[in-house]
Order: sequence, then C-alpha cells, then structure tokens
Amino acid sequence: MPEPSGEGRTLALLGGTGMVGGYLLRDALARGYDVRVLARTPAKLNALADQITIVQGDARDPAAIAALLRGSDVVISTLGPVKGDGEAARTINTTATRNVLRAMEGTGVSRYLVVSGAAVVMPGDQRDLLGWWIRTLARIGLSDALQDKQAEYALLAASDTDWVLVRCPLIDAQAFRQPPMVSTLTPPAFRVRAGEVSQFIFEQVDSSQYVREGPFLGSR
Repeated sequence: MPEPSGEGRTLALLGGTGMVGGYLLRDALARGYDVRVLARTPAKLNALADQITIVQGDARDPAAIAALLRGSDVVISTLGPVKGDGEAARTINTTATRNVLRAMEGTGVSRYLVVSGAAVVMPGDQRDLLGWWIRTLARIGLSDALQDKQAEYALLAASDTDWVLVRCPLIDAQAFRQPPMVSTLTPPAFRVRAGEVSQFIFEQVDSSQYVREGPFLGSR
C-alpha cells in the first residue's frame, strides 16, 4: 500500500528537535509535506534549514504557536519535559496544547496528533497486567510528566478538535521495521520504535479511524 502523501499540504511540528520529532520531520519531508517547525534553538535544525520553515519560539508562548500554525493543515506534537526548564517543565504539555487549541480556532486546521504516554488513562481502557505495570512504573518514576499528560488529554477531550492521542510505552530510537501493534484497550508491548510511531501518525492524518481516541502502540 502506498505511503500517505503530503503533497500540497503543510505540517506544523512541535518537538521537532527531539528524538521522535526527528523521525517525524524526516518522514514528513520524504512524504512531500511543507514543514514548519517550532524551535527555541534554530541551530539544532541547521542541517535541514533549506528544506523547512523554522519558527523560532517557545511552545509556552501563544504568539509563537499562532505563528507556527499560520498556513498549516495539520499539527503534530511530540513535546515532553526538558529538565533545564525547571518548574515550567512540569506543565509543558498542557500549556502547549492549550495554546495549540486556541490557535486552531478560526483557522482551517482541525487535525491535531499528539504523542503521549501509555500510562495516560482514558474511558474504555481495559488494561491487562502489562498495562497496569506500565502505569504503575510511570506513577512512581514519572509522576509529574504523567500528571501533565493526563491533564493534556482532558483539554483535548473538552475541545471540538479532531485529535488523536497516540499513547506510547518506552520509545526506542530505532527506524521502522514493520507496522506497530495497535490497541484501544491496553498497551500491546513495553517498547515501540520511533520510526513505527512516525509511520502510524502519518497514517492518521487522513484517517477517521482513531479520531478523538487514544490508541496504544507497541513494536513486535
């Protein structure tokens, strides 16, 4: 089956300088998207500067998000906390998503794809032992990040946006090997490859299958 094409469309990307964001950025260009990337440090994207539009700014700044979304057709976020941000890192996901949802109002952008964690709880979950264990580990070791991502989901659920919350376990910096396992009930594996997360996300740009849902991913 041919890969979904981005020809003639513009992607707004948050977290493009991170590990998962890097895979998404390269895949977006390979699919023909025009890409706009928000970056606090544009120099991190120098290698691709002639292929993308870099919007310098911080995801916590509503004006920067509005500038990023200008002229875009779809928004993808792979943001996560950065230790150097101190206290602000505890609410990066809710702050950024609140800004994105507000910026989307009155624009032609309706699809928002968000990389989140497999410990986030949503109605309808039926976690097996692995799913319970993943959530328990996150509550012990990543409680601040989990609380932030859980609150981010609440913002999405209260919005009218066509969002997809892609719930991932541990993400390995590995390329695509085969389509990931997908479940809407419980995490199917303890790890997932970044390249497989990226492909799944691009498949959702034009699909209604998981709109306003939180599919779990896992690699075989």
